[in-house]
Amino acid sequence: MKPYSYLITADHIAGGNNKFWAACGTDSLYAQIGTEDGKALLKRMQDKGTCRYLRNHHTLSSLMKDGFPDAGGDVYSEDTDGNPVYQFEKINDVFRIYLEYGIKPIVELDFMPDQLSRKVAGGGEEEGIYLNRSYPNDWNKWHRLLKAFVKNLADTFGTEEIRAWYFEVWNEPDGWPVEDWPQFHRMYDIFADAVLSVDRQLKIGGPGSFKQDFLHDFLEHVCNGINWITGERGTRIDFISHHIYGMSGSWLDEYPLVMPSVQRFNQEILWLSRLIGSYPQLEGAEFHLNEWGVCSHYEKKAGDYPALEIRNSEFSACFFVKLTDCIRQIGRQFGFEVSLMLYWGFCLEAVRGECFAGNRDLMTVSCIPKPIQTSFEMMGMMGSHLLQTEGRNAGGPVGCMAAGEGNEMQLLLYHFDETEQYEETAEGEIKIAGLMDGTYRIRRMLLDREHHNTYRMWQKYGSPEHPEGDVLKKIKAAGEFSWDGEDSVEVQGGMLEIKQVLPVQSIIFFSIGKTEEL
Repeated sequence: MKPYSYLITADHIAGGNNKFWAACGTDSLYAQIGTEDGKALLKRMQDKGTCRYLRNHHTLSSLMKDGFPDAGGDVYSEDTDGNPVYQFEKINDVFRIYLEYGIKPIVELDFMPDQLSRKVAGGGEEEGIYLNRSYPNDWNKWHRLLKAFVKNLADTFGTEEIRAWYFEVWNEPDGWPVEDWPQFHRMYDIFADAVLSVDRQLKIGGPGSFKQDFLHDFLEHVCNGINWITGERGTRIDFISHHIYGMSGSWLDEYPLVMPSVQRFNQEILWLSRLIGSYPQLEGAEFHLNEWGVCSHYEKKAGDYPALEIRNSEFSACFFVKLTDCIRQIGRQFGFEVSLMLYWGFCLEAVRGECFAGNRDLMTVSCIPKPIQTSFEMMGMMGSHLLQTEGRNAGGPVGCMAAGEGNEMQLLLYHFDETEQYEETAEGEIKIAGLMDGTYRIRRMLLDREHHNTYRMWQKYGSPEHPEGDVLKKIKAAGEFSWDGEDSVEVQGGMLEIKQVLPVQSIIFFSIGKTEEL
């Protein structure tokens, strides 16, 4: 591998660091946040600044999943005469918890309560048109429910507060038969009318899709279709939501294995930028990647599918950092901004008492942060403004991001190739221009197989099913912030040079500041 080289201009601000990546969610989130493990993760994310938004399915419907008898909002029932009965207390309490930890909700107005479902029966595709995944049996009752629910939120939390939230119509309607897609368009128009009837400044969007053809059809409707409520052309949309995973499907059973790739995200986001850009009506609409992960496979575990070890290891941590860097570069180079990137995973392993099971979680048993959570926390230490960085483009095996805050600057340098074709270390240098002369302190924190890696530490102690005592302390300590090295250097002529060898699949966080100003 050729040596890498980056030039950072410390006195040239390239833009704000908006932490678009600081969001997460999961299917049974409402139930998980009520557990001790869930509260511990919320507190950790609050302390580390790694979560600004939370998202969950089943806001309106019931849900039996993940060992929870009812993990949904369960807001609707009917009396013996068929009159609606609303129960909003449970979901209000959930959103109070979000706000307590400084997190805003992304409110999915799904799925269909049983009494409003066209058919209540088991089986079918997870995101297909069955059970409460379909359009309502009574459109008027659906409209009234949405309006009453959002009005309840305004009355409970205040209109000004919920203007900072996002209201999303549904989750992954892509599984609906093509002939029923117009019914989803009708659902969106009714959703938009109901939400905006409470307050015109609320932010609405969707569709939470994962298929490009479905999204194209939906955008054609909101831009050029006839609105089911107004009879006029077009429907308002403030944000467009879509899901991408590094890999999905039956690939876990196939050999040779195909590894998840950041390039898949890059290609799809660039395609989406062209699609969205082809509609002048969508100018100003935000784009949300509001589900992402290295792979989907919600229920599958590493014990049955060894390839899912990547959801335990440094692979996921490096994947996240590289993906964030690539998305930022797409914004700079092509002008297409991802306003929000939401990781789909929380702490289900911890709640189940399973240690490093290979699920999509940020935290495993006994409140042990997975390496991906550690990488979120490293990203969270980056300053409030980004600095001009020149060198290799993002997307290759080595990348670098730079930021500043007060009298310090921060660098995040990574070496990661999904195919692992680069087995050797990466060598190179970072030059920082625009500094005042004087003495500078450089501190480093490294995440790789040997450093700040709770999963590898757990393996080192024999992969205990229930780590305890000193072993548990040492595993948890591996996920906590500490410096792996510190140097003092003299800067003359305004230029600082850092030579750094990067291990395979590694992230290094640098904190750099002038000694007398610290």
